[in-house]
Amino acid sequence: MAATGTITAVKRRSRHRVARRQQLIKATIASIAELGFSDTTLASVTARANLSHGTVNFHFKSKELLFAETLGYLAEEHHAHWSAALAKAGPEPGRRLAAIVDVDFLPEICSLEKLSVWFSFWGQVKYRPAYLKAHDRYDLQRTEEMAHLCQAIIDEGDYRHIEADAAARRIEAMIDGLWLNILLYPKDNSPGAAREDAFDFLALLFPNHFPLSGKSSTPLPCSKTRPNGKDTKSDKETKSK
Repeated sequence: MAATGTITAVKRRSRHRVARRQQLIKATIASIAELGFSDTTLASVTARANLSHGTVNFHFKSKELLFAETLGYLAEEHHAHWSAALAKAGPEPGRRLAAIVDVDFLPEICSLEKLSVWFSFWGQVKYRPAYLKAHDRYDLQRTEEMAHLCQAIIDEGDYRHIEADAAARRIEAMIDGLWLNILLYPKDNSPGAAREDAFDFLALLFPNHFPLSGKSSTPLPCSKTRPNGKDTKSDKETKSK
């Protein structure tokens, strides 16, 4: 009986520790988005988390460790979303690639707050290798998966003029550019509109697999691969404006 009580207490403390760490990480995201990277301090984080300075020191020994964990949290969240989308996409490579790209414009991923933090960290990776390591732990897997899917689409659609690794790099660069446009000019660039731009780019690369936006919804020869053939939440938000 005593052993059971001890195990329960340990689990409770573990859950409490995880909750506190996430509370501090989310406060760090909010602080960086509002104040910028250089002006975010442990004091600005604890104020937003409504926790004491001692609490953040207990969970993170330094601001650098807190920042690295925050980037890791964002990277892991992104990985979890696209992995789940991929698992539901079925076997067709076009639909699988579409599922990965679609995730980048979901509200929980493509918010101004999180985009601000992503670009703040990317601006620091040259000087802080730990940030790049935290980012690459998940991002390299996504890049490899995209290259693999591009190769499968190339083989299926006989796109002999396209090289898979180059196509994957261009897709990644295109998405990063769309994210930057949303961050810099949010009034003119919504996630829904950016998603349409992303799929139009895929249509230019792989025209037998992806229809241009605004064109006929008649299935294409290989696969019509805007996810599920339905509007996402970001699309509906864009259309309602």
